[in-house]
Amino acid sequence: MSLSLGKTALIAALFAASFTGVAFAQDKTVTARLSAPVAQTTRIIAQDTIWTCSGDTCVAMSHRDATAHECRTFVRQAHVAVTAYGTDDQQLSADELARCNGDAGQTQQARN
Repeated sequence: MSLSLGKTALIAALFAASFTGVAFAQDKTVTARLSAPVAQTTRIIAQDTIWTCSGDTCVAMSHRDATAHECRTFVRQAHVAVTAYGTDDQQLSADELARCNGDAGQTQQARN
């Protein structure tokens, strides 16, 4: 039994589309609350994720989980400590936030 070229193309297209849907379904909105507001709307890129920051809030769509490591990468790029980091379902704990911020709080205090 052989499939016609048209049926083969249709099956391949459906197969490819099923993977595309899975990739988009995994994106999450991640929010970072900054310890100090930004002066103007700003974009930050941290680990291939584009963050849009306004006031004391930065938001990004990411396929990565909200971890202390991801938060630390964001803090290094933003040059400001965060007071909260995560998704609606998963926020970092106080201990994870401390690891995330590392020496960012000390650096920020030294600038003031």
